[in-house]
Amino acid sequence: MPGFLQEHLRQLAGSAGLHLALLAVLAGAALRWTSSQPPVEIAIEGYVVEESPPGRPPAAAPRPEPAAALPSRAEPTPPEPAADAAEQRRAEEAADAQRAAQADRERRELEQQAATDRAAERKAQLEHEQAAAQQRRTEEAAAERRRSAEAEAKRKAAEDEARRKAAAAEAQRKADEQAQAERDASLRAEREAALQRRLAAEEEGASVASAGVLDEYRRLLSQTIERNWIRPSSARAGLQCTLFVTQAPGGTVTDVTLGTCNGDAAVRESIANAVYRASPLPAPRDPRAFERRLEIVFKPTE
Repeated sequence: MPGFLQEHLRQLAGSAGLHLALLAVLAGAALRWTSSQPPVEIAIEGYVVEESPPGRPPAAAPRPEPAAALPSRAEPTPPEPAADAAEQRRAEEAADAQRAAQADRERRELEQQAATDRAAERKAQLEHEQAAAQQRRTEEAAAERRRSAEAEAKRKAAEDEARRKAAAAEAQRKADEQAQAERDASLRAEREAALQRRLAAEEEGASVASAGVLDEYRRLLSQTIERNWIRPSSARAGLQCTLFVTQAPGGTVTDVTLGTCNGDAAVRESIANAVYRASPLPAPRDPRAFERRLEIVFKPTE
């Protein structure tokens, strides 16, 4: 509407001025029509005619006497004929009607123009809304295509990542299997080497035992323990206890455990203390007879 008012402001102002002028003319005509008119004095001359009897000539008409002069007025105004006033009124009414018709035509034209402008404005607004809706649809379609492309890219990236992880897992599995195979091979080699060493040690121990070096070493240990043993009063004759002794290289005793023993608790404790007091134990005559884990049968002399 602000655009419509700016475009037709001059026409609206002219129409309003025309209507005001028309109202002013109508008001003036009504005022003049209702105003009082001065009376018009008319002089009338009359003649009296007498009818003569048949056969006699008509008598001469008497001479008219001059009418008495009307008193003069100051600045007399000649009266307008009634016909001229009616004609003027009809002309003014016709002009008023013409102006009213013109104003009505202009009003209708303005209304028609306003309706045309409103229709054009509605059409422009509708076209704008349709264009905006089309733009929204286009943008939504583009956004949907972007989302689809992004989803497809993410899906492909996920598939690639899954394939990469699967390949890495497969490579790791193969590497683990290879490492496990190498560890198994190394363990088998170590076991075989240990078995070979054990067999060699057994053969060597057998050779040493056959030579009597091991028995000599055990008797030496038993004698050393007995020298460090403080016999308790509860020790009986025929005492015999099996000792399991663990020693470090150099003969240092690290652990003592008693197996079968026919002595009481005081006797057992005294024998264990004797082993610790004998530490470090003497070395064998033949180094091949040294054992970290010793089994000694302790039978003290009477």
